[in-house]
Amino acid sequence: MLSTQRLVTTWIGALLALVAAPAGAAFASSGAVWGYHPPAGESTTLTALCNLDAPYDEPAYTSSPGTPCTEDTTPSYCEGPACACIETDKGPVCSCPGTKVLYEDHNGCGGTGEATCCLAGSVSTDGVVDVLPYLGRPPGLPLSADPAIDGTTVDDSPGIARAIECAASLPTARRTVAFPAGRYVLRSPLRPQHDRLTLEGPELSPDAAPGDPGTATLVAIPCNPEQFPGVIQIHKEGDPDENANCQADTIGPVVSGVWIRNFQVALTDGPRTRANSGIQVNNCSDCLVENIILRYAPLSPQLPQCKPSNLEGIGFALGSGGVIRNVIVDGTPKGGIYLASISDHNCTPEILVENCEVKNIDGPVGAGGIKIITENVTVRNCEVHHNMIHPENGGLSTSGGYGLWIATQIPGLDYPSPVPSNVVVQDSYFHHNGVAGVGMGSPVENLRPENIGLERVKFAYNGYYGVYIQAGDNVTLRDVWSWGNGSYGMYLTSRANLAPTSLRVGSVLLENPLVFNNALNSASALPGLLIEASDVTIDGGQIARCDVPPGDDPRGNQSRSIVQRCWKTGPSGGEVVFYPDNVTISGVSRYGTTAPEAPACTL
Repeated sequence: MLSTQRLVTTWIGALLALVAAPAGAAFASSGAVWGYHPPAGESTTLTALCNLDAPYDEPAYTSSPGTPCTEDTTPSYCEGPACACIETDKGPVCSCPGTKVLYEDHNGCGGTGEATCCLAGSVSTDGVVDVLPYLGRPPGLPLSADPAIDGTTVDDSPGIARAIECAASLPTARRTVAFPAGRYVLRSPLRPQHDRLTLEGPELSPDAAPGDPGTATLVAIPCNPEQFPGVIQIHKEGDPDENANCQADTIGPVVSGVWIRNFQVALTDGPRTRANSGIQVNNCSDCLVENIILRYAPLSPQLPQCKPSNLEGIGFALGSGGVIRNVIVDGTPKGGIYLASISDHNCTPEILVENCEVKNIDGPVGAGGIKIITENVTVRNCEVHHNMIHPENGGLSTSGGYGLWIATQIPGLDYPSPVPSNVVVQDSYFHHNGVAGVGMGSPVENLRPENIGLERVKFAYNGYYGVYIQAGDNVTLRDVWSWGNGSYGMYLTSRANLAPTSLRVGSVLLENPLVFNNALNSASALPGLLIEASDVTIDGGQIARCDVPPGDDPRGNQSRSIVQRCWKTGPSGGEVVFYPDNVTISGVSRYGTTAPEAPACTL
C-alpha cells in the first residue's frame, strides 16, 4: 500500500472472515492484513494540522493536455489452436469471435454425479477438488509461474471448468476447488454458477509481486474480449428465479454463496463497446471476493488513452450482494470496483467493501476508483489514489477521474435508473485523483443520491476538489478532512443544464469538517468551502491556511473560509438564477482565512 504524506498506512488488524472457512479447505487464510487503517490517536488540533502539511511541497494531481490515441484499438480476437473448435457430446463448440462459449455448458457433466464428473484421485477425503489433474497441459508445459506460457497454445479454461463441475457434484455443504501455486491461462472466463462453491488459491499477501511463484495467478487472454474479457464471470443462464433472495423476478436465476479467494489476476485486454469486469458478479447473493490482487497487464505496452474503454476491475451487478474484502485493483481503465443494481427490486442486498486499495485507474472513459450506483453499500478502510481520465481524442476532461463516484445512472433499455441510497463510507483515504476525491451527481432530473454518510474520511491532493457534490439529499459528512486539493476543499453546487425544477443538492450536514491549505493550483484567493446550494448546515470544524517557515511559499491560496454564491440552473437559454437559502454556519474556527462571507451574486 502507498504510504504517502502524513497519514501512515500500515498493515494491521486481522482478516475478518465472511463466515468460517470450510472444513478441510486445502488453503486457509492466515489472517493477512490489507487496506488503509487511520493511525491510532491521530490529533485533530489546529496546530497538529498545520504541522501536518508544512513540510510538504507536493502538487495536486493534475495532468496537462494529452495527445490523441494513434494506436489501433480494434479488439483482438484469439485464433489458432488455443481458440479452436472442440468436439463435445453436443457437437463442435468454437470459442472464436462472435460466440459466448463457456465450457461449463459443454463438458458432458452438468453436475450430475461424482462418477461422471470427477477424475480418479482428484478429490481429497474432505471433498476438496485439486484442479491440476484436469488441466491437460501439453507435454513440456507443466504448471509454472513463467509468463512465457502466455504466448503458447495453453488454455486451462476447459480443464478448470470440469474441476468446477466435479466440485458441484459433491454432496458436501461447501464445495471447494483448490488451485496450487502457478500460472493459469484462461482464453475463456470461468463461470462458477453453483451454490456454496469456493475457488481458492494459496494464501496471498498484499505485498505479493506480480507472478510471485508462491501464488496462483489467473491470466486472462480472451478469445473474445468484447464479450468475456476477464477471469471469472458469475452469471447463471436460465429462467428467472421469482423474487429469490430479494432479486427482481426479471433478471434471471440467482447463485448463492460463491467465494473467490487468494488469487492474483492479470487482465490483458477488454471490451470497448459493452462494459464488463475482470471479475464480474451478476445475480449472486452472499458472494465473497477476498484476498485478490487484480492488475491490468496488456501483452504489449499501451498508453492510458488507448486502453479498452469499458473494462472494470471487479463488478457486482444485477442485484448481487456480499463482500469485497482485501482487494487491490491496479490499472484497469474504466473503473476499479463497480457496484450496480436495479431500483425496482423488492429489496436490495447489502454490499460491504473493506480493506481495499484501488489505484492507477487511467483509461479514456470514467477512470474512477470506486463507483456506486446502488443501495445499501458500506465502504471502509479503503485507500483510493492516482486515478485520472485520459481522453482517447486527447485534451483534458473533468468527466472522470474520481476516487469515489456516487451517482444515479441514465435509465437503460431494459432497466430503470439505479439510485444510490443508504451508502456509508468510513475511515478511508482518497488522494491524488484527477478531479475529486469524492463526487456525487445525477444526470436524471428528479433522481439523486440519498442518505449518504461519510465518516472520518480524508481527501488530499486531488486535482480540483476534495469533496464535489452536484446532486444529493440527506448527505452527512462527519469528521471529514480535505487538504492540498487543487481548487476548493469542498464544493457544493446545484448548477446543471437540466430543468430548473430538477432535484439537485438537498439537505447536507457537515459536522466538524477540517479544511486547510487547498487551492494549490489557484492564483486567486479561494475559499475552503464554496456553497452554491440551499439547505446546508455546517456545525463546528476548522478552516485554515497554515503558516510556513520564513522564506517558504505558502501552501495553497485558500485564504477565504466559506463563500455562498448564487447559481444558474437550466438548459441554455432557459436558465434560472437561484440564491442560497437556509444555510447555517456555527462553531467554525479559522486560522489564516477570512470570516465566512454573506451570500453574494456575482453572475
